[in-house]
Amino acid sequence: MSTEKKIWLLVLFFAGLFSYAVYNVYRPDTGPMSFVRGAARELGPNVIIGPYPTQDELVRLKKRGVVEIVSLMDGDSAVESLLVNEEKKTVAIVGLRFANFPMDFSRLESDKNMRHLADAVRNVLALDKTKVYVHCYLGRHRVVLFEREFLKAR
Repeated sequence: MSTEKKIWLLVLFFAGLFSYAVYNVYRPDTGPMSFVRGAARELGPNVIIGPYPTQDELVRLKKRGVVEIVSLMDGDSAVESLLVNEEKKTVAIVGLRFANFPMDFSRLESDKNMRHLADAVRNVLALDKTKVYVHCYLGRHRVVLFEREFLKAR
């Protein structure tokens, strides 16, 4: 096999690998991303936190009494904007309410993020007996900050 063919095979292989990686970024519930997703857990009788929910997970949450989805994902980010827009549509289809308090993943405890986080906590506390699901992308970083601030405020 000629050197030129080997180079093209390598280019095609890495292009395929890159495409697979990009696909997995937009589907955090599949492939390698699913292994690092956090588990959903209850903070109290009316608050559940966890990762970005799929449509099937939204249906299950609704059956558990969840009425509102609170997203901490950043709709202005290149990666998360597609997921946030898709989620808004899916939440409406399932028949739930949607609220977004965007937090930039790259600067978790920035002033802006902490303001949005405080707004999210106030929103959830104001919902009182309404069951909510609060999530970020993987359910491992931003929701942990939410948990900390929610427990302090409660």
